Amino acid sequence: MFLPIFSESSKIYQLYQRVLVLLCVICGIGILLTPLPSEASIYLDEDPERLLFTIRVPMTLGEHAQVLLPDETSIDMGKVFATPSKSRYPGFTASKFGIGGQVIASAANAHHIQVSVEDGEGRTLSLLPSQTFVAASGLDTSFVVDGIGGAGLWGKYSPFVGSPVYIVNQAGIPVLFNNINLLKFATALDIRVYKPQSEVDYIEIENIEGGHAWYHDIKGDHQFAIVESPVSGTGRFQGTLYQGLGKVRANHPGVICISTTERFDIGGFQIVPLSHTYSKEMQKTRRMSQYIVLRGVDFEDLAGQAPFFRNYIRPGDAEDPDYHVGAVTCKVEGEWRDIPIVSGLTENTLNKIEAFRIHFN
Repeated sequence: MFLPIFSESSKIYQLYQRVLVLLCVICGIGILLTPLPSEASIYLDEDPERLLFTIRVPMTLGEHAQVLLPDETSIDMGKVFATPSKSRYPGFTASKFGIGGQVIASAANAHHIQVSVEDGEGRTLSLLPSQTFVAASGLDTSFVVDGIGGAGLWGKYSPFVGSPVYIVNQAGIPVLFNNINLLKFATALDIRVYKPQSEVDYIEIENIEGGHAWYHDIKGDHQFAIVESPVSGTGRFQGTLYQGLGKVRANHPGVICISTTERFDIGGFQIVPLSHTYSKEMQKTRRMSQYIVLRGVDFEDLAGQAPFFRNYIRPGDAEDPDYHVGAVTCKVEGEWRDIPIVSGLTENTLNKIEAFRIHFN
């Protein structure tokens, strides 16, 4: 590094000192504005060996969204019809349980991205199929890609809740999308989808008050919840219109939605953590037959926690009968079988079901 030599009394030397001070101030401000490693520490363990694929959505209308595979091949996902000009704030209620720069909801009819949590409310954007109606997305707050719910980006290529989200800036550098101002410099949106760190085979829930819920892996069963109230009926959850029978329709920090109808019919039930039932719009769920309510074994909060409400569950694919991720089976009279077909609002159509399993592979 070249350091000029001047007399301490010279005007040039005094000017040089002032420039150095100014540069130090500028650098200091830059350091203060840069997110600290602790703020993004959950992303530091991204393991390329666990990467399943990356969803890339260009910011240019007419260009094609793609699924980028680890072997450097890609799959065309259709044209980009719209990009967001603003964010949705506040987002849906359960988005407050999320973390900025992550997928906060994964569903057959829409994915929602958590940009940040501000004053206890989530700021979100959405990724929508062009042929699917989604009331929760909001005007001008969505990426819209050619397609229909239940397939493609909203089927077998759905992300997990908790998948990291990046903005690719004009220099081609991916930056964690945890500030809405980054959208001004975006050329594309990247969602990286990784295999869960633990190889869980399925989750099982006993459909009885006081029943157990656990996940099963190579080491056996691990209880993580207790059933506060079981499900006996079905409801008209609109997103089930785009999902097939006996498949996960949606997953976010406060809800799992299961379809009980074939695609293009409406019917299903939902699984919610006890804490979320105290949210203003969810209080009725504690006395409704269309919901399973779960609490932690020691009354710990399950909202936004793995393996049920984060990191492990993805929607099924309505167009691929051989794709078993997100499939749901039930036990009746001691035997495991397919979910029965039930449409619309009912009260007792599922009351003979003894348990449910959500399959991860």
